[in-house]
Amino acid sequence: MGRLKHWIAKLSIRQKLVFYSYAIITPILLLISILLLLHNYRSAVRNEENRCIQNVRNISDSISVVQKNIMEMGTYISINDEIRQILTADDPKELNRDARLWQNRAPMQIIQDMVAIDGQIKSVALYPENGINPYLNCIDRSSSYLGDMDQVRETHIYSLAVQEKGKFLWQRVGRCKNDQNDTYQVNQNDKIVMYREIYDRARKNKLGYLVIGSSAEIFDEICQNSLRGRQESVVVMSRYGAELVRCGDIEDGLLSDIIAESGAEMTGREKVRKSVSGIYNIYQCQDEDTGTIVYEIVRRVGWKDLSDTIIFAPLALLIGFLAGLYPVLLLVSDLVSKPLHTLRIAMENFMQGDFSQKVEVMTQDEVGQASAGFNRMVDDIRALIDKNYVLAIKERESELDTLQAQINPHFLYNTLDSLYWKATESGNDEIAEDILSLSQLFRLVLNRGDGIVMVRSEAELLERYLHIQKMRFGRRLTYEISLEPCILEEEIPKLILQPFVENAIVHGFESAEGIYTLSVTGRKEEENMVFCIEDTGIGMSGEQLEAIWDKADARKYASQRIGRYAIKNVRERLELIYHEHYELRIESRVGRGTTVHIVVPCGLKEIRQNGH
Repeated sequence: MGRLKHWIAKLSIRQKLVFYSYAIITPILLLISILLLLHNYRSAVRNEENRCIQNVRNISDSISVVQKNIMEMGTYISINDEIRQILTADDPKELNRDARLWQNRAPMQIIQDMVAIDGQIKSVALYPENGINPYLNCIDRSSSYLGDMDQVRETHIYSLAVQEKGKFLWQRVGRCKNDQNDTYQVNQNDKIVMYREIYDRARKNKLGYLVIGSSAEIFDEICQNSLRGRQESVVVMSRYGAELVRCGDIEDGLLSDIIAESGAEMTGREKVRKSVSGIYNIYQCQDEDTGTIVYEIVRRVGWKDLSDTIIFAPLALLIGFLAGLYPVLLLVSDLVSKPLHTLRIAMENFMQGDFSQKVEVMTQDEVGQASAGFNRMVDDIRALIDKNYVLAIKERESELDTLQAQINPHFLYNTLDSLYWKATESGNDEIAEDILSLSQLFRLVLNRGDGIVMVRSEAELLERYLHIQKMRFGRRLTYEISLEPCILEEEIPKLILQPFVENAIVHGFESAEGIYTLSVTGRKEEENMVFCIEDTGIGMSGEQLEAIWDKADARKYASQRIGRYAIKNVRERLELIYHEHYELRIESRVGRGTTVHIVVPCGLKEIRQNGH
């Protein structure tokens, strides 16, 4: 920093104008560029998020359309009266004798026509629970279902279908050959399979188990076509966590987290929920009808992913503006520096003793005013040079008088301390104690530190003040200060108790005869401190109490340290610090004394930090 100041000091006015202009303008332009960059970045992130939200909705809609076509066929099979008659028949052996039972007594030809028209469904199986031979139909000729109901009952997916009480379940079934799985004995093509247990209308008795397999190719295409690059992945899962489709590169650990999250179903139709896992944003959309959940996993947009326009446009604008600003600053600096150069030469000649120097005033701006001021200065110096020494001597004398009039409060403290030790050495302990009390009172009152003190310090001030007053009144005055220990370390505004104590003595005791008592108590009630100053003085009438708060009379008492002005001062400080969270109440009757109640919250430090 020192070297920089030394370097700047060597610059000419023209160079300084250019330097300071750049020093001021460059941070402003840099801030604007940063704000523009942040705005562009946030816009890019927001646009990317909106695109992902719309994309995951589109995927969910497309998959939902395919699934609902399959579900409609499943619903048709489940509610068809002819099929239900077979599923509820009591003589399965008799019906099993008919090899074409399903074609003769059920609308299977219609179902086959619907399958052929749709083109997506590849296999349909219906397993009756009453022992009738199942209906098994694999359209693509590359698959074969489990042969009987006993094998089906041993599968895990069947158990889930029974638990779901007629709801549709979805599962992806991969290729298998000569090795049966939950659905097929042989399967040459990946399929998305729908399962459903058929119940009677009361949902108590199981009638049959329906399995419809569709080609997984169209599900894969929907998800694959939605991907925009290697930064994205799509995972489709069933309601109970079975993976239906996976497209794109995705870490197994991240996929495990997604599977764990898929157990919590979303509310609302196709509502999109966003979550974050590491460096990825995960957009989740669940179809209310099918229960299928679509996840789109996208790497979060970073600074490196932004286009050149977003990153370099603000920087190019900054550099271009600073470069174009240079010739403008040179032109402006010339207009300012040339008159200053002329003025500088005149000042140098004046410093050499040439008091005839004058500068031609060409403009009315600051430089012209400085030149005119220089000319006036030259004329004035001639007239003042003879009087300069006399004025300088008088000024030094005035400064000396001012210094002698300034008395440091510490001088007063040290003097009182010296008197204390002299009284102690002389054996006048009572006088020594009084001097010590007065010294400590001055220290507490005249201290120019913070206007906030601890209750313990305010109590010490009261003790010293009353001790001194005890010297005046003797046995006529008895006092007691009783503060609960729990509030001694709390903070209060300085001098909010002493003015009331002083007011009680000056106005309540001084002008009357007799023995008077004054007590100061303090306690904690919930989150507040309650102080009570009670005396047995002459008291006040109702009109006098009202006059204390009379704003019109406030100026009359502005020069007094006690009386109405001191009380109003305390109230104003309490209101400034505590706002409406305080209470100041005065109760008094003529001849019965006066009681002052002050209630303030505890924790003044926190109140000051919070600003209320």
